[in-house]
Amino acid sequence: MSTVPVLIDYNLYYPDEALERGLEGKAVVNLLVTGEGKVEDVKIYRSSGYYLLDSAAVRTARTFVFSPATLRNEPVKSSVQMPVEFLLKDIDLETWITEVKILQNKIKRQHSKEIIEELYNLYKRLIYSTRFKKNSGINGYIKEAVLNITGELWQGYWSAYPGSIILFADIVNRYPDSFISLKARADFNKFIKEEAIRIRSTVPYPESDTIINRLRSAMN
Repeated sequence: MSTVPVLIDYNLYYPDEALERGLEGKAVVNLLVTGEGKVEDVKIYRSSGYYLLDSAAVRTARTFVFSPATLRNEPVKSSVQMPVEFLLKDIDLETWITEVKILQNKIKRQHSKEIIEELYNLYKRLIYSTRFKKNSGINGYIKEAVLNITGELWQGYWSAYPGSIILFADIVNRYPDSFISLKARADFNKFIKEEAIRIRSTVPYPESDTIINRLRSAMN
């Protein structure tokens, strides 16, 4: 009697750049699974259509943990084909701000890198969401999430343009000595290159340049 390997655990890796570009897709991978249920080899069988997602599928597949295949009740090495799907999650803003507040309060009680990173990941979900790129209706939730000093960056522009980019600055303002603060600065410097183009195409000059210069000054 034989059984096939069964996936029991994994960590999906969704690159920030793919989130920022709104990339979705499904790659199919061929795997070689050991008798211990670990992935020994990964190859792309069918592309998602994006190199970025294919690379992420390989990285994700390497985290797969299986209940191994068996032959005559003994675990054996086996081959299996699995899909790795990347879907952007819709964001419910009421749920988002509730989760943000919970994490901010938790960090006040227990200042840990892991919880700060969890908050930053929640911030990034909104920053990189394509749904809200041109929707300034999110700004009420952002105002509620950020410190007053962070909110001042968007003073005068709350009704003009969605301010999710200031969430990068809020991490820096809240936790300036943390490793996550350094990561937020690096992520901002990548993000602002394309975001500056969107701001200039939406907000009239010279206000557009004022926003961009404020942000760059705050993050440098």
